[in-house]
This record gives sequence, C-alpha cells and structure tokens, in this order.
Amino acid sequence: MCRNIFKYFKLLSLTWILISTAAAELFSQSVNQRRDSLERLLPKARDTSRYSILVQLHYAYRPEYQKALDYATLAYNQAEALGDSVRIVESGRMMAYSLDDLGRNDEVIVMLNRVLAIARRNVGRYPALKPQFKLILNNAGIAYMYKGNYDSALSYHFKSLVLREEEGDKRAIGNSHNNIGLVYFKLRNYQRALDHYLQALSIKDELNDVTDIERILTNIGLCYNQLKMPDAAINSVKRALNSCGNNCSKSVLKEANFVFGISYLDNRNLENATKHLNISLEIAKEQNDQRYWIENLIGLSKVENRSGNYEAGLTYLSEANSLAQGSGFAELLLDIYKESFKNYRQINDFRNEALFQTRYIDLKDSVYGENLLKNLATIQTNYEQRENLKTIRLINENIRLKDEQIQRQRIQYVFVVLVTILVASLAGVLVWANRRQQRHNTALSEAKSIIEQQNKELTKTNEELDKRVREKTIDLVNTNTMLQDVNEELDNYIYRTAHDIRGPLVTLKGVCNVAQMDVKDVLALDYLRRLDLTAERLNLILTRLLIVSQINHAMLSVRQVDFNSIMQEVLEKFKELPARMKIEYRVAEGVVLRSDPDLVSIVLENLIGNAIKFYNTSDRIEPFVKVEIGNYDADHVIISVEDNGIGISQKDRNEVFHLFVRASERSETGGIGLYLTKLSAHKLGGEIFLMDTSDKGSKFLVLFPIDLQPILDKREEEERERMREKEIRDKASTESGGADALERYYSSRRRSK
Repeated sequence: MCRNIFKYFKLLSLTWILISTAAAELFSQSVNQRRDSLERLLPKARDTSRYSILVQLHYAYRPEYQKALDYATLAYNQAEALGDSVRIVESGRMMAYSLDDLGRNDEVIVMLNRVLAIARRNVGRYPALKPQFKLILNNAGIAYMYKGNYDSALSYHFKSLVLREEEGDKRAIGNSHNNIGLVYFKLRNYQRALDHYLQALSIKDELNDVTDIERILTNIGLCYNQLKMPDAAINSVKRALNSCGNNCSKSVLKEANFVFGISYLDNRNLENATKHLNISLEIAKEQNDQRYWIENLIGLSKVENRSGNYEAGLTYLSEANSLAQGSGFAELLLDIYKESFKNYRQINDFRNEALFQTRYIDLKDSVYGENLLKNLATIQTNYEQRENLKTIRLINENIRLKDEQIQRQRIQYVFVVLVTILVASLAGVLVWANRRQQRHNTALSEAKSIIEQQNKELTKTNEELDKRVREKTIDLVNTNTMLQDVNEELDNYIYRTAHDIRGPLVTLKGVCNVAQMDVKDVLALDYLRRLDLTAERLNLILTRLLIVSQINHAMLSVRQVDFNSIMQEVLEKFKELPARMKIEYRVAEGVVLRSDPDLVSIVLENLIGNAIKFYNTSDRIEPFVKVEIGNYDADHVIISVEDNGIGISQKDRNEVFHLFVRASERSETGGIGLYLTKLSAHKLGGEIFLMDTSDKGSKFLVLFPIDLQPILDKREEEERERMREKEIRDKASTESGGADALERYYSSRRRSK
C-alpha cells in the first residue's frame, strides 16, 4: 500500500511540474513581448523618458541578473547626467539589488553607502528621498549578511524596522521581520529566526496579502529543517507552492526544491532528496545563483554520505569549495570545511582531516568572534530596550487612567459619608447614651494605652530581628555571588585552555600521521603510533572539556524529544562493540518529553558509552546494555541504563559523577563522561542516580521533568533577580548610601512575598 501511495505522489508531482512549466512558458511569452516593446522605444527616448524606460527594462529583466544589472547601470548613468538626486538614489539601489543577485556583495555595500550618503545630504530638499532610507538600509543589511558581517546586517535591518514601525506600514514591517529572520538563520539561531519569520507570516495573513508569501514560507521551511522538523518543513513549502500555483517563479521553485531535498534527507528518503536537490541545482546554475549552487552541492554530498559513498560526497564538496572561495559566503565555507573533515575521517585520510578541521576552526573563530557576539548583544539589547520603553509608556498611561478612576470613586465615597452623617445627626443623640459611651471610651482608652505600649516593644524587637536577617541575607548573597563569579571564571579558563591546546594538538596528530607514512624504522613507527594514540586521547579529553563549557553556556531549545531518533543516532556512534555484547532499548508508548534533544542525547550517549567501556571481559558472561525509557509519574520521564559490566565499588559511588574522577584504569577520558551526564541532566532540571543490580553491574536512572519550559522561565526570573541584587550591591560598594538602599531592597522583597 505504501508503494502505491508513493507512486501516486510521484505521478502527482510530475503532473504539477508539467502544468507549472506550461504556465511559465505562457507567462514568459507576455514578458518577452513587453521587453521587446521597451527596447524598441529606448533609442528614441531622451532624458527622463529614457531613464523611465531603463527602469522598466531593469524590472522586466530582473530574473536575468546580469541583464538587469546592465540596465540599472545605464539608468544610474542617466540619473547622474540629469543631476537628479532622487533618481540617482533609486537607480543606485536597483544596481545594488542586481549585484546582490550576482553575489557581488562588496560592490553592493559600496554602492548602497554611496546612495545612502546622497540621500542623507539631500533629504531636506527632496522629501521623496525619505522612503528610500528604509529600502537602502534593508538592502545593505542583506549585503552585509551574505558577506558574513552579521552584526552590521542586524544593525541595518533593525534601523529599517524602526523606520517602518514609525510609518505604521505593516506590510513593510513584515518584510523587515523576514530579513531579520534571515540574519538569525545565518547566525544559526534558528529558533529566533523562526520567530521573526512567523511574525512576517502573521502580518501577511492579517493583511490577506499573498505577495511573495511563498518566500517567507520557504524560509520557514528552512528553519524547520534546521530544527529537525522535516514534516513541518514540507508542509510549509507545499503551502508556498499552492500560493503561487502555476505562476511560481524559478527562484521560488529553486528554494522549494532545496527545502524538499533537505527534508527528505532528514527523513532518510534519499531517492526523493537527490531528485529535488538536483532540480534546485539546475535552476541555480541557470540563474548563476552561486549561493544555492553551493547549498545544493553540500546537500548532495550529505546524501552520498548517508549512502556510505564518501568519495562521491567529497567530489561534491570539492566543487562547492571551489565556488565558495572568494564568494564571501562565510557560513557556507564553514559547512564545507565541517563536512570535508568528517568525510576525510571516514576514509582515514587524517592529513586532509586535520587540514579542513583547522580551516573550520580558524574561519569559525574569525566569523563568530568575541566582537561579533558583543555587537550582536548590543544591537539586540538596544532594540529590545526600545520595545520596553514603549511598554512602559503604555503601562504609565494605564496607571494614569486608573488613578483618575480612583479619584472619582473617592469623591463618591465622600459624598456617601456626608449624607450618612447628615442622616445620623438628624436622629439626635440621647443623653444617657452619651454618658454610657463616655464610660466605654474611658475603658477603651486604658486598653489602648496598654496595647500601644506592647506594640512599641514588639516593634522594637521586630526591627532588631529584621536588621539581623538583612545582615545575614546580604552576607549570604555576597557569598553566593562570589561563588558564581569564581565558577564562571573557572569555566572560561577551562574553555580557553582546551581551545588553545586543540590547535597544536591537531598539528601534532597531523605530523604523526605524515611521519608514519615517511618513517620506515619499526621502533620509530611504534613510538609514533603510541604518540598519535596519546594525542587522540588528549583530543578526546579536550573535546569533552569543551562540551562541559558548551553545556554550561548552552541556550536551551525546548521541543518534543524523539527518543527513537536519538537512540538510532547514538547507536550509530557505537558500531564497533566488544565481542558478544548486545545493546537493547525500549521506548514505552505514550512517552512525551518537551526538553532539549541535544542534551538528552549527551546523557544517553555517555551512559551507553560508559557501559560499553567497562564491560565484563569474562568468557562466562554475555555482556549486555539495556536502555528503557518510560513515564515515571505525571510530571517526570525516566531513563534506565543497565549493564552487567565490572560495576562500581562502594567507595567510588559518591565520587564517579565528579570531574576527573576515574573508578577504573579503563577510563581514557580522565573521568569526564559521567560528569557530563550529571551536568546535562541538571541543566535540564533532572536528577541522576546510581543503583545496584543483581548481576553486579551498574544501573543508572535519570529523571527528567516532562516540560522544561517552566523551569527555564524560573531560571530566567532568578537570573534577573540576581542581576538586580548585584547592581544594588555594586552601588553599595561605591556610594555611602548604597548599603541603606540594599537593606530597603530586601525589605521590599519580604513585604512583596
């Protein structure tokens, strides 16, 4: 039945392609007629009329990038001859758009900065230039993005978004969100990119605007692919193709087929993945779109890798590398280098593996350097601060309206009280009631005096207790903050040290590999192999240390965890098992966990790797590893990893989760694996336990909360609270009145609680 469905889908896809091709041919005929008509008018036109025809020809040839650039250049020269600043800016932006299509990012930036300066100088005299600002900023942001200057790109796009929000043009606001999403996509922050794309799509749906909606939907599909949600990606692209129907442009078909290819690759449907990637590749070659040309080559290399054809994968990567050199596509070069050294590792070409790994590390450090991260944080903070100020203004307005309402209610209450007093006074007061009331008042006065005295004593005692509590609280907060600072410094030191050592270590491995090919002496070769093995173990330790730092600073992404997929990926890493060893796993039905799949994968990988490493070598024992995943209760999911290995002695049970603690001489990574497991589990709000087994092996139990998001929200609130306390504490250390401010702060917190 599945085969019939697949054949039906294939036939349906072929029919759709034929219909689209026929419609495109009809559309192209009408476009060609318009082009011919404009080109016949051009030789006779002069001045502004000639400029207008050149602009129309530019847009008519927009899919043909070089031809469109030629007409835009002629329009720019005509505008300069006329001395018209408005037309110079407009035609310069047209040139930049075509240069961007051709991947000539450096020229794009030069041209946009030139027309931006002209627009700023002349906007006072020519108000028509003002709408050009947001378009120039937008195009500059795109150019900087493709060049790899992501901080500059994000800055330009946010400036463009601010201008569009001031104008209140929702359609333009949606375009800015789409462009900002593209920058975050290049920064590999796929969740934030998806958020901006969805905002753009929401605006399109609100306005019932289908113009270019297919581009947004394909961008959303790209994000879903990166977030390992291929089915969602396919649905998004199908909606895009349904939107444009028979009039889909080649650019849309190129991007849609690329998303289909990556989605089918993730679903392990390699035949369909190859088909769609090749369709996208042919369109990219036809349009001379180097970016998608390279993207599709990388995708095809991954298909070959998945099939085990590593040499064929390297052929695609070599072609992609040749195209990417000098193109300015830094993120594509990163992907090429990463895939290359992984492929060379599979075919045991250690020299090229070391070469491309070094290139990958150097390029990654240059693209995602410290200055970039600081600039991105500053740009994003400035924009979010602007949004916060807008929110504060709305809150203040609500408070003012509430104050007016309260004032009116007070006037009403005063009126009611006055009426009540007037009615009571008319009733009169009897003499005997007045005397009786006086006796009561005397008794109440005496009781009141006693109560006031007791209240004074109680207040004094409470003030002394509050003062002691504040002092102890301040000492405790200072101590905790110092510990956090020390931990952060230690973590950064470990990260920098491991990162700095890795470069020389990779070089050492490369030298060892080269020496093993050149040296013929048996004893020397033995020494070199030992040195290479030792370097590999040290490299593994450094990798684990870097993983510790990555876990500590990881931005957790909450989504539904697919345990079957994770287990398949983990088992792929342990293909070479000890003799007779069996690994079994079972995922109970109805297990739903919303957490970070990457850290869950780290937990499973280290526990299974630990069980394999410390298996029992006795010939009388059949070694095994059993993994069970199920619901523990309504709020937790439990993972059990059990083995019949050498076990863990009683004296080491309290130490095995600590860093650099080894319970056996078999440990080759310095006792980091179980520490990584515990660190990842705690990062996800879980707990890990070591249990006894009947086979004298080991059994680890890990409890995860069923939903990580509330825990992340609580941590974020606690971090904001800590930063406020730190700010007040820093002020207390520099100002004489700071300590009093800190005490008032803690007092207000206790009252609010």
